[in-house]
Amino acid sequence: MFAEVKKLNKRIASRLAIAAAVAAGMLVVMLFVTITRPKHAQFCAKCHKNTSFTNACKKSLPGDIACIECHTHENTGMSMMAGEIRDEHCTAESCHPLGKLSAKTVQYKKLRPFRHKTHIGKLTGNLNLRCTSCHANVSGERHFETDVETCNTCHFINTLKPLYTHDNKPISDCALCHGQIGKTIDIYGKAFRHEAYEMNEKVRCSHCHFETIRGNGRVDKRSCYQCHSEIADNFKSAPDMHRIHIDKHKIVCTLCHESVTHGWENQGNMVDDGNSGLLTVTADYKVQEQIMKGTGGMGIEGEPDPMYIATLNCSACHKGKQRYTNVEPGVCNNCHEKGFDRILTEQMRFVTSQMRLLGNLLTKAKKHHDVKKNRFVHEAETNYNLIREDGSHGVHNIKYVKCLLDYSITNLKQIVKYSERL
Repeated sequence: MFAEVKKLNKRIASRLAIAAAVAAGMLVVMLFVTITRPKHAQFCAKCHKNTSFTNACKKSLPGDIACIECHTHENTGMSMMAGEIRDEHCTAESCHPLGKLSAKTVQYKKLRPFRHKTHIGKLTGNLNLRCTSCHANVSGERHFETDVETCNTCHFINTLKPLYTHDNKPISDCALCHGQIGKTIDIYGKAFRHEAYEMNEKVRCSHCHFETIRGNGRVDKRSCYQCHSEIADNFKSAPDMHRIHIDKHKIVCTLCHESVTHGWENQGNMVDDGNSGLLTVTADYKVQEQIMKGTGGMGIEGEPDPMYIATLNCSACHKGKQRYTNVEPGVCNNCHEKGFDRILTEQMRFVTSQMRLLGNLLTKAKKHHDVKKNRFVHEAETNYNLIREDGSHGVHNIKYVKCLLDYSITNLKQIVKYSERL
């Protein structure tokens, strides 16, 4: 009996050994295919059908780029490709050699030439960038494209305490990206040349252009829960967070940081490369904003004042310790040609006298006409109240204010003259 059991166990053991050998053989074949076949993009495309290698690279590339040439094998002991792309793959001799990449500059839009070497290596604040920090699959249409939002996040995050370049300049400094602006704009028949203002040491970019950066790029803890079940103790350590998410993994900056936008909306009729002005003020100064935009009045289609088009900062003119107090006319000469303060004073006196005339005409017109029923009287009263509440005597938009006054005074003179005949 024991002999029969022994023979049965041998048969079972032999069958199990054969099955194990077959399974091992199949595993070896699968691993061999996994290792060798990914050298052809068509193999990966069997699962990733919507992925095509399209980028902004201008150099000629092989017809079949192996996915394995870029994507790493992160799992120890297994040849399973991960989404990680190491810098050494990007800077390989066959793609973008580090020496050539650091030596040349890249022209982006109409800004100063971009230099890779200033963004490679250890940055200030113990922060690092990888190739995939700026070049990523943003829209889903290309494997790699420049993520402009990443530029904004780095350069404009926490502008009160900005990061600094190696030569100790804040990376939010306008001149780092914007070179000399060779614009000439026609303003009320006179040529405005930007170069003259760049050479004026009393005028800074922020004196005229402000509110061009919206958002602070901060990291909200709640964004961590997109990937993690709990928040790490070192959450507030930027170097640690960068080391984990950027050095070790190609996490897109904008996945953690809130959006930062740079630029301003089109306003008015200034002709340039598509950038114009945006001036935002608090709710207490909406009337002043309306005047500068050339809106709020009735009967006249206005246009923005050049100061509004240039996103003029209120503090450029209102330099008193108390916010938005009366302006000393001499301040105008910091930007305008010498003697402009006298011209401005004359314009203010003219507006004051015209407002006095319009007020008298309104009093006479309202004796004979109901404001709600007479269109021209209603428009004149609206324009009078708008200019009075603005309080700048035309300074915020002299052309628009003078047109409103001329329109209303002309109409009321005819109404009053006709009413006095009756």
